[in-house]
Amino acid sequence: MPRFDAIVGEEQLKDKMRAISRSAPSHAYLLAGERRSGKTTLAKCFAAAIQCEGEGEKPCGKCMSCLQVEEGSHPDVIFLTHEKEETIGISDIRTGLNEDILLKPYRAKYKVYVIDDAQNMTVQAQNALLKTLEEPPSYAVIILVSNTVDAMLPTIQSRSVLLPVKPLPDEVIRNYLMNHMRVPDYRADVITAFARGNLGRACDLVGNEEFEELKSNAITMLKGISDTDLGTAYVDAVDIAAKYKENKNSFAQLTDLILFWYHDALIYKSTGRSEGLIFREEIQYIKKVAAEMSYEGFEAVFRAVKEAKEKLRFNVSAETVADLLLISLKESSQK
Repeated sequence: MPRFDAIVGEEQLKDKMRAISRSAPSHAYLLAGERRSGKTTLAKCFAAAIQCEGEGEKPCGKCMSCLQVEEGSHPDVIFLTHEKEETIGISDIRTGLNEDILLKPYRAKYKVYVIDDAQNMTVQAQNALLKTLEEPPSYAVIILVSNTVDAMLPTIQSRSVLLPVKPLPDEVIRNYLMNHMRVPDYRADVITAFARGNLGRACDLVGNEEFEELKSNAITMLKGISDTDLGTAYVDAVDIAAKYKENKNSFAQLTDLILFWYHDALIYKSTGRSEGLIFREEIQYIKKVAAEMSYEGFEAVFRAVKEAKEKLRFNVSAETVADLLLISLKESSQK
């Protein structure tokens, strides 16, 4: 069973959970954070801490209760299951929680329910849960784990204690990648930028061959954009559209790489310093972009990338987005 001190970051949240486990917990908690932010691990650790039978730091990870939570066999820690993968329906809540919660704990003081992916509960399922939250048994503790607070009905939010999972500082993620996963610093910089405070997302990108290929292709394209004629830029746009037509996530990552590249160049143009640049291993090309482009050109690039992201969000065709973006980059590089 992982202890709180083994979880990277979230110090304030972990301290709050520790304090709760040493006192009388509330009946409902809403643990909210983006996907892959570690909230499910935190929820499991929190449930174990509430039920921990050991002395001192909770969860101790050694007592029978902690070991059973780790194995998924604790009779009084229930992880709600549901029939459909992407939906938690009213029958799941009724049979998995509302009916079961009427039975007193088997041997612990509390009966803890963890509802992972709570954002997938239907309105009917949430209303069914609300009936229990309005008059919960004294021993009941319900932990809702959701990608977003807004997915929950206001009435459920008002009856739950919010436990927000916040993005981690970049330095925390970068150090973890370098010290625990042996990622070279120049790769850790790029991955950290993409992670945006999400350690799980950062770990997913380590060794991701598709991402490494995408990054390599983007850098190759960006190195030569100022020397490329409009005809070649159009051909490149067609090629990009063909590659990422069915994968908008990769296309969105490509726009992020473009944004980071020009952001590095703007920083170098403004400061003349390479410290802190995401693509500092490509410093000779970053210097070239910084020297050739005006501040107006950088503004045009950032505007073009923003417009490309918006078009992707509104399902504009990949061909149109790639064409407009690359032509804008070409024209901006000459300003």
